Amino acid sequence: MDTTRSGNYIFNLADCIQYGLAHHHDMVNANLDVHFSEEQVKEATGKLLPHADITAGFNDNMKLATSLIPDIASGNYDKKIPVQFGTRFSSNVLGQVNQTIFQSDYFLGLKAAKVYSELASKTYTRTEIDTRVAITKSYYAVLTNQENIRLTKANLDQLKKTLADTRARYDAGVAERIDVDRIQVSYNNSATEIQNQIRLLVYTMQLLKFQMGMPQEDQLELKETVQDLTVDDFATDTSNYAVTDRIEYSIQNTQIALNELNLKSKKMAYLPKLSAFVNYGYNYFSDKFSSLYNTGFAASTLGLSLTWNIFTGTERLHQIRQNRITLEKSVNDRNYLSQQIKVEVKNANTVYQNNKALFVTQKENMTLTQGIYERVVLKFEQGVATSLDVISAESELTQARTQYVNSMLNTLISKTDLDKAMGRIK
Repeated sequence: MDTTRSGNYIFNLADCIQYGLAHHHDMVNANLDVHFSEEQVKEATGKLLPHADITAGFNDNMKLATSLIPDIASGNYDKKIPVQFGTRFSSNVLGQVNQTIFQSDYFLGLKAAKVYSELASKTYTRTEIDTRVAITKSYYAVLTNQENIRLTKANLDQLKKTLADTRARYDAGVAERIDVDRIQVSYNNSATEIQNQIRLLVYTMQLLKFQMGMPQEDQLELKETVQDLTVDDFATDTSNYAVTDRIEYSIQNTQIALNELNLKSKKMAYLPKLSAFVNYGYNYFSDKFSSLYNTGFAASTLGLSLTWNIFTGTERLHQIRQNRITLEKSVNDRNYLSQQIKVEVKNANTVYQNNKALFVTQKENMTLTQGIYERVVLKFEQGVATSLDVISAESELTQARTQYVNSMLNTLISKTDLDKAMGRIK
């Protein structure tokens, strides 16, 4: 990857793809999704670690609660007397550590988080493939537009020479004005066509930079030409591909794994939750706020907590059935995806083979038409052909050139689509 200076790049296809994988909007977000999933795994792991809390409280019992108790002092137990217990001010501080020993959701959640992280990684790969394909197609569009301009300019140079020779012959009185005008019209049309092609080239270059995530203000120059691609030598073999090579198939397998974990989670929700805890704290009492924290009374507890939801209606049963149906659908989707991939490969191969055959034909036709045009021009210069013959040959050459360039672009794009369908773009 060459750069002459910041914001000025000279790239080949591999360089464009490398730049796009680092800068394209979708790739940046996909990479952030991967990091997000990694944090979710760490979050799920953190739930298995001990959790510590500190709680504190302060109470001002402005009016103590009154209770009725038997009059023990006088021995009259049938008589109730009002008494107040406690102090006006009270405070407490308590620290507690909780540790989950067993809870099915925690452990399954950790597995699900890891599978989700795997899904995010595969989604990143799919985004990478889509980015490669988009950049490759845009890159080919630029190259074919450049080739179209090169061929048109070569034709324009020939027309310019023919026009100059015809004008000289007219000035010498051996050619007619109509011959000069006809060739001038053809020359003007070709010159205008080149300007249109240049504007189209500017747009395709802008599209390429957009697919790469490159600022439009930066300058991009391509190292390669279509001659470096050897389009007519492209070959492919559709007999040794496998549907499992497609990232979409792998993503669907991961989705099935997630659905299996969801089903297992609902089934294991019937199991009890067991946790342990230990706490230590101080309680403070006083009738005066100034002396509240002079003396503290320590307290500590170590214990286990078991929670078991024996019956929660039929809600969980139906949730299990729903998750089982979702799992069956995801398996069915994978089977459908397998068939879909096979059809995509057959269709992409058909389109590619047709485009390649047409490209070979159009390339030969352009060569033949170029030869016809050159012979007609030679005959015209010798006075045995008319200007109409030149214009007709030039028109046929322009059509052949356009068909050649279009078939080249279609071949390159369909080859890219076929490689993607077979899972060969990684």
